Order: sequence, then C-alpha cells, then structure tokens
Amino acid sequence: MTRLHDPARRGFASDNYAGVLPEVLAAVAEANLGHQGAYGGDVYTAALGERVVELFGAGAQSFPVFNGTGANVVALSAVSDRWSAVVCADTGHIHVDEGGAPEKLAGLKLFVVPTEEGS
Repeated sequence: MTRLHDPARRGFASDNYAGVLPEVLAAVAEANLGHQGAYGGDVYTAALGERVVELFGAGAQSFPVFNGTGANVVALSAVSDRWSAVVCADTGHIHVDEGGAPEKLAGLKLFVVPTEEGS
C-alpha cells in the first residue's frame, strides 16, 4: 500500500487532523464485532454513562458526539435555550470554524463582536 500522506506531519489546527492512538483503534475494532443497538442503545454508551457517574457524581450525564463541532454545539445547547444568543469575538472559533452549526443545529444566534485581540 502506498502512503498518501506523511505520517510524521503534525498540525494543531483541529481535532480532526490527528490519527487515532493504536489503543483506541484496537478498541474500535473490538467493538465493531457483532451487532449493538443504535443511537445510545448499546453496551458501550451504557458503560460510558456509568463511568461518568462514577467519576463526576449521580447527576452527571454523557453525550457522545462525532467531533469537536458536535461537542461545541451540545455544550452551547446545554447552557442556553434555543432562542438564546451567544456573544462571540469575530475571530472566535465558534464563529469562524463551526460552519454555522450552532445556528443551524441548536437554533442559537451568534452575535459577533469586532475585536482586535482574542478568540
């Protein structure tokens, strides 16, 4: 097999840039055997929920998502109502890099404030 990229290249632009640790890849391959319920109806999501409660207490919940954008939208949704607004810098990650996901998926309005510094 011919490599299409340089595996030694490192970048810190996004959580989507990095490869998976070998231990994570092995765990995914193991979990891929057989069938499990979808959309949280599987033993892995249940085990995650139990571990989160063990670590953070009885009121803690987990919301597995695919990537950082999903995590950011879930986090904003958890602390605001659908008709709420989020004030952010015009250079802020949530405005620049999330492709409109907070507004489309969470129903939030991003109010962008011009800034000379910061994100």
